[in-house]
Amino acid sequence: MTSETLVQQQGGALPEVSSAETYYTVTEAAELLRVSRITVWRWIRAGYLPVARLGHRTTRIRGEDLQRLPVQLSAAIQRRSHGGRMGPSIALPAAADADYASASEHFVQFYDNDAYLVEAVATFIGAALQAGGAGIVVATPQHREQIEAALQGDRFDLAALASSGHYVALDAAATLDTFMRDGSPDGQRFETVIGDILTTAARHGQQVRVYGEMVSLLAAAGNPAATIRLEQLWNELLRTRAFSLLCGYAMDQFGGEAMAELLSGVCAEHSRVEPTESYTVLLDDAARLRAVAVLQQQARSLQAEIVVRRQAEERLRVALEAEQQAREQAEVALHVRDEFLSMASHELRTPISSLSAQAQLLLRRLKREGTLEPDRVERAMQLITSQTDKIARLVGQLLDVTRLDAGKLTVEREPTPVVPLVERMVQQAQDLTDRHLIDPQLEVAGSLEACLDPLRLEQVLTNLLDNAVKYSPEGGTIEVVVVQPTKTCFEIAVRDHGLGVPVERRDQIFDRFYQAHDGAQRGGMGLGLYISRQIVELHSGEIRAEFPPDGGTRMVVRLPLEPSAAQAESGAALASST
Repeated sequence: MTSETLVQQQGGALPEVSSAETYYTVTEAAELLRVSRITVWRWIRAGYLPVARLGHRTTRIRGEDLQRLPVQLSAAIQRRSHGGRMGPSIALPAAADADYASASEHFVQFYDNDAYLVEAVATFIGAALQAGGAGIVVATPQHREQIEAALQGDRFDLAALASSGHYVALDAAATLDTFMRDGSPDGQRFETVIGDILTTAARHGQQVRVYGEMVSLLAAAGNPAATIRLEQLWNELLRTRAFSLLCGYAMDQFGGEAMAELLSGVCAEHSRVEPTESYTVLLDDAARLRAVAVLQQQARSLQAEIVVRRQAEERLRVALEAEQQAREQAEVALHVRDEFLSMASHELRTPISSLSAQAQLLLRRLKREGTLEPDRVERAMQLITSQTDKIARLVGQLLDVTRLDAGKLTVEREPTPVVPLVERMVQQAQDLTDRHLIDPQLEVAGSLEACLDPLRLEQVLTNLLDNAVKYSPEGGTIEVVVVQPTKTCFEIAVRDHGLGVPVERRDQIFDRFYQAHDGAQRGGMGLGLYISRQIVELHSGEIRAEFPPDGGTRMVVRLPLEPSAAQAESGAALASST
């Protein structure tokens, strides 16, 4: 029914309207006016039927505005006859425009509730059917049922239209499955499946309109890449075929920051973008501008909240990483502690067991014979002495570690002849082994003197010589070299020709509790080199390990002959405080 026909039939009034305060849906208004909903939407779009309010489910029109409609249409007809415009242009959804261009077009309709989407799709498809074209609906069963109910309300005989090929209804999920491969739309299959449907529909009318929500199903399934790919395949099809395509997306699918990229991608793939009903029902530019301003403010606020949230997330991430790192360090420390306790127990138990066994042997012999042979007593005393010394060294190492942790390990410097000290330590080490030859190579004068802690230097040399003997199980020569490479420092090197250190373990040999060898050669608590390095560094020196090509290990200690001025002042202050 045209505007002129309505004016002529109603004579300027609508007696069917029971009350000016009654509200009508678009469908109810169409039935009351005896026109299609497409025509009602056209009048709404032109501004002759104001939308009084947007209810929970659908658009509402006041009875008062329906009563005024013939008068407004009559005035508009008169203006048009005098060359004027029919009325203002109202920005309603493109799908509600019955005169929407029949040329190829791809646009998207966002919506907040299903009722609005159904209204838009029914109007969009109905316009094609009313013009003798073809309409294709690819939707979920629920939406298809609602869309078809709305089309039947517009007096379309869908059974006859489907029989003639003008109306095609397809299940979105089933159609999607026909061309999906490995979670993504296959271009060739899509061309075959959808292309055949369009070819068939085009035989029944020049104007072909398609509503599809397969893309919406992919978005809802959390597959944004496939969503954009399917939109792109539709665009490729539009380049070779004439049809108009409407895609529908529920706006709540794009909730959250992570979906912002998908929303932008979807908009980029469409030639027209229609916002949800909360915007399109606004009746004038001023209302729309106010809505845009509110949305801009909300967007700014959201961006600010996102920044704050990201900062909080970053702080939380850093805290979690720190907590994880602390937990891992604690676990490593517990593991190291357990290993150390095991090693310490073993190392202390061995000399203690030896002492106990030797004492018990002497006691039994004494009880049995009433006397002991001097040679046997001498050998027993030597063993007891050596095992006691070993226990003392182990306990001393434990105490040194405790002092190091507390920052209380100090050196007491005094003028010390270097050569006699080295000779004495070499002789002591030689007395403890008969399978090794410890060869001192003293390339410096016997008068070489350094300001250092002689007891601590003896401790370092003892550790180095013990390691050289321990890790040369087949015996052999151990060279001890003393040189003076510069006027201000001297070096002591201890070289063995034994097992050496595996390449993958060389960076850790100075770590606390670290054992470079496992198995039969394992011994000690892994503290000797660690403590030696600390002592050397307290003297402002350095210790390094070298690994000659012909095997073995060469440990080099470099020490200054005199402490620096700062070290001297620190030592003087420490002496005065004690």
